[in-house]
Amino acid sequence: MIKFVQCIRRKPGLSKQEFREHWVAYGEQVKALAEASGAMRSVLSLALDVEQNLEIMQARGTKAPYDGMAELWWERGNDVVAFLESGSGDKVIDDLRRAQEAFMDLPNCTFFFASEDA
Repeated sequence: MIKFVQCIRRKPGLSKQEFREHWVAYGEQVKALAEASGAMRSVLSLALDVEQNLEIMQARGTKAPYDGMAELWWERGNDVVAFLESGSGDKVIDDLRRAQEAFMDLPNCTFFFASEDA
């Protein structure tokens, strides 16, 4: 299992409500990428605004939680490589990048591929 994980922080000055509005539209674009690439699953998660997150952060000395996470899952890495090399998803990827630039604090986000090992 190969995952593309995006740990996302909102742009400075963007309210939580504004972030959530962008997030809904971004979710549709992530789903479009999942369909175009043959991903078996896509998941978007928002951090909860709860006291427990603050307590964990203070107790462990960590940074604030990311505002959201997006994940795309494929059965094999070769599926991702074939999709990226084919060029068939270039428009979907370009649209996704433009959306990211509109509401994400990209220098403080983290995007990476990972494998799920049993």
